[in-house]
Amino acid sequence: MKNTIITIGRQFGSGGHEIAKAVADALSIPFYDKEIIIEAAKKSGLNENLFKNSDERTVSSFLYSVALGTYSPVNSMAGIPMMTMNETIFQTQAEVIREFAAKGSCIFVGRCADYILEDNPDCRKIYIYADMPYRIERIQKLYNLDAAKAESTIIKTDKKRANFYNYYTGKKWNAVENYDLCVNSGKLGITGTVELILSYLRLQEV
Repeated sequence: MKNTIITIGRQFGSGGHEIAKAVADALSIPFYDKEIIIEAAKKSGLNENLFKNSDERTVSSFLYSVALGTYSPVNSMAGIPMMTMNETIFQTQAEVIREFAAKGSCIFVGRCADYILEDNPDCRKIYIYADMPYRIERIQKLYNLDAAKAESTIIKTDKKRANFYNYYTGKKWNAVENYDLCVNSGKLGITGTVELILSYLRLQEV
């Protein structure tokens, strides 16, 4: 396989993380998720917890505080404006993503990697989604939740991911035009979705 950078955006409960890992294993290429946070913390010299707290799942709390008028302009712990801190963290992670991509074929999960690498000709942008009943069933099993709590968690997590993506990219998180391939994992299952992605990547080489 020629040099291929794959980014995976995913709805919560669609199995996107598991699918991305399986594709990486099948291609014997690096898989980057939490590794981005660890490397970005080292690069910036900032505490790793700052990156974890500014992860794609939690940035919405900052945006909501602005909307509600409860935002304090200064982070009491760091003495740095929160907007500046969040922007610094995002830009550092973006630098790490570009550096990892420059090393060769790899897969990224989330963190606006599709947007950050949109000018990279080797980048293939994939979005994994699924119908709500399928996602509810998966989350129930993964986290031992009842159906109502699983659905609530899915809705909240997707909303936070969308807020993060929309805020930093100026695009809409689940808009099909942002991606090269969108797959309903609920129709194909994890294994079938992995096989479809691998087939798609092979076709790209033709």
